[in-house]
Order: sequence, then C-alpha cells, then structure tokens
Amino acid sequence: MAHESKCMVQGCDNRVHAKGYCRKHYGQIWRKGKIYTQKEAAGAKNSGQKTQHRDDTDRMRALERELRRAEMMYKNVIGFEGRLKWRREIVEVKKEMIRLGMPIPASEPVLQPTMSYASNF
Repeated sequence: MAHESKCMVQGCDNRVHAKGYCRKHYGQIWRKGKIYTQKEAAGAKNSGQKTQHRDDTDRMRALERELRRAEMMYKNVIGFEGRLKWRREIVEVKKEMIRLGMPIPASEPVLQPTMSYASNF
C-alpha cells in the first residue's frame, strides 16, 4: 500500500499530516466536522461581522475559563515558584480581558508574595 504524500483534498498540494489530510484540512474536520470549500471560506470572510461576533464571544468564554482555572491552581498549588507561575497567568489573562474590553469577574483577592514569605523557601 503506497503512502500518499499530498493531501487528498482536490487542488491541495500540501503534505499529509493525518488520515490523508494536510494540517489545514485535518484541522477543519477536527474543529468543525467538514472541509470548507473556497466558496464557503469566501462567504465566511464576506459575512465577517457575524463570524467576528461569534469568535469574540468564544474568546471571552475561553478567557473566563482560563482565569477560573488559573485562580483555582493558584489556591491549590504548594510552593513559591508554583504560586508565582499561576499568579503571572492570572495577571496575563486579566490584561487580555482588559485589552478586549471585557469586564473582569469578581474573584477572591490574591495575596502578593512577600520577601519574608519567599525567604522561608
């Protein structure tokens, strides 16, 4: 059985990534369950407002999930380095939320590590 070296989608000359598809087409199947034709892709670009709104909503939800996860990990992790890592993650997610104009959900106050606390380790 010969191994295909090009994507099985007609007109696509990209290398095979998985199951006979290139990365682009395999990703479309994995994410949306179908391969977009050029006409559908062009239609999505032309109706950008609706698609953009959905993408923004999805991004906002993802950021909220990331923030909840980072806050939970911050509370549960032991050790200065671990807590510092998750504190940085919380700060970065909040910066991204502010950049997108999202309201920051209320959360429990996160204590800043102090030198006296850090010197114990």
